Amino acid sequence: MSKIEIQNEFISYPESLLEGWKAGDHSMLTQSNASDYIKNILTTKAKTRQNRRFFGEAYIASKIEMTEGWYNSFKWLTADKWLTGEGLESEFEKPFHEALMKHIGASVLSKLQAKANDFFYTHKGKFIYEGHYKKPVAPDLWLIDKKGHFKFIESKLPGDTIAPHQIAGLALIGKYLGESYPVSITLMNLYPENVDPVKLYSEFYNMI
Repeated sequence: MSKIEIQNEFISYPESLLEGWKAGDHSMLTQSNASDYIKNILTTKAKTRQNRRFFGEAYIASKIEMTEGWYNSFKWLTADKWLTGEGLESEFEKPFHEALMKHIGASVLSKLQAKANDFFYTHKGKFIYEGHYKKPVAPDLWLIDKKGHFKFIESKLPGDTIAPHQIAGLALIGKYLGESYPVSITLMNLYPENVDPVKLYSEFYNMI
């Protein structure tokens, strides 16, 4: 079985775009070639939380070519409803479920969920985050390129850290979904232009 490595990448952004996003200007995303689904869900969420939330995902989606793409905060790696389709809200969950069934399929998803849940219960003690047990989750973005390859991307802005249940989700997708489909897994770290990412992301830089 081939092993899919988690790639760690860095991408800079203009601070003016971040300030515009926080002020409610989402044109960076809406005028891009990102999928309609990503545009709709991220602008909807950003309007209710007018701060830097969702900027990273939006900026990445505006920069990467895709034929189809989805943002998700859904627990589709472990929750039964993503197999059955029962109890899903119509605006964003049902279209996402349709994408899962179309591109991944119930059989492969069922096996992936079984692996994810088994892994969680076997190593449950490692998945305490902010005082709660957290099951493995998929990353922020799932994109499909023109070759039909799946790109799973977790976005992190400066100051954000990746949690154990997020790392586990990346690894599970890479290992088990990668058995059936061409998959890449990326942790994408964003930083402001004109800032040295080494200084920004290395906690020991200024100690040496």
